[in-house]
Amino acid sequence: MMKIRMTLTNNFSIKIVAVLIAALIWLTVVNISDPEKTVMIYNVPVTVTHEDAITDMGMVYHVTSKSTLNLTVSGKRSVVSKLTSDDFTATASLREMSKVNSVPVEVRARSSSNRRNATIVAQSMQMLTVNVEEMQKQQYNIEVEYSGSAASGFVPGTYALSKNTVRISAPESVIDRINRVVAECNLDGTSTDIVQKCSLILYDKRGKEVKDNNISLSSKKVTVSVNILKQKEIPITLDTPGEPEDGYEIENIKLSRDNLMVSGEEDAIDQISGIDISDEIDMEKHNGNFVEEIDLKQFLPEGIAVQGDTVIRVNVTIAKLATKTIHMENSEIRVKNLKNGLNYNISGKTVDFLVRGKKENLKDISEKDFQVSVNLEGYNAGENITVPPEIKAPEGIEILKKDDVKIKISK
Repeated sequence: MMKIRMTLTNNFSIKIVAVLIAALIWLTVVNISDPEKTVMIYNVPVTVTHEDAITDMGMVYHVTSKSTLNLTVSGKRSVVSKLTSDDFTATASLREMSKVNSVPVEVRARSSSNRRNATIVAQSMQMLTVNVEEMQKQQYNIEVEYSGSAASGFVPGTYALSKNTVRISAPESVIDRINRVVAECNLDGTSTDIVQKCSLILYDKRGKEVKDNNISLSSKKVTVSVNILKQKEIPITLDTPGEPEDGYEIENIKLSRDNLMVSGEEDAIDQISGIDISDEIDMEKHNGNFVEEIDLKQFLPEGIAVQGDTVIRVNVTIAKLATKTIHMENSEIRVKNLKNGLNYNISGKTVDFLVRGKKENLKDISEKDFQVSVNLEGYNAGENITVPPEIKAPEGIEILKKDDVKIKISK
């Protein structure tokens, strides 16, 4: 190992110089001899020429294959080592398109020097594939949509267009995709009427924008005049809608909405405070649940617009009143205006009467909740009389039927 180390390190600087000289000699020999070399050139763009061969027939084309190719080039090392994709052109002339829509691709070096000293051995694509279709024209109505919002309390109202339709020229496949043409206007927080030039945007059925280099519009923009209206939310009320048939009660009334969003000119909007639909509900003809639909437009003055559905649904729940018989002990009956020195005796043990009311009110009610009295004014001893009782019932309870009270008056 010592001998090997000494051999390697002995005269080390001289050995380094020798290696450098050898490399220099090799490079000189290579440059002088300039051997043949093969290289790859990547991503040479393919240019389509003579497009008028298609367009003059009222048709358009789309390249369906890859639009770049790779080359294998051989030649002197000094030449091919410097070549790039910019040193070559690849062209496909539509005049040479075959019946299967294939176009031969011709590749050549840009400079005559490279054409002499470099040979194109192979190219990755020989034919360019194109799709050819007819151009079509069709007329579309223009719709208006808004981006952004008007100032708080304001909304866009009616609009007018400088043109209501646009004629579009495009390939057949593109025409088939177009579903709507929209003029998009920016409200940008405005509270006054606007006049704006708005760009036309094409959309398909899914709401995706349709773009294509071959689309041509008769007008790319239209002037849109937008009327900005004041917006206001007004309440919908239903007060005292009346009573249903005898023996029934209104259990619940529910409106499908409690308010209505309206818009219009500021003077007209300021005059509207709300809508009362009480007169539109006729309870007397109902003894069961029902739904009444009322169009709120009839309550609004001309020129007032409604946001959303104008029909309100009134759901009315009607329940039959319950009845209950109350048995009042005779001892609980009060006697009024009996002459001094007279006595009385009530026949039987109880006075019965039939009451009517809501089920929840009758559920726990008893005779203790009523005050029953009889008026004996003007009666004398020895009389056997029958008088109607006077009954004071709790609120919400109706006396339907009551038995007369038989009383014998004595000294």
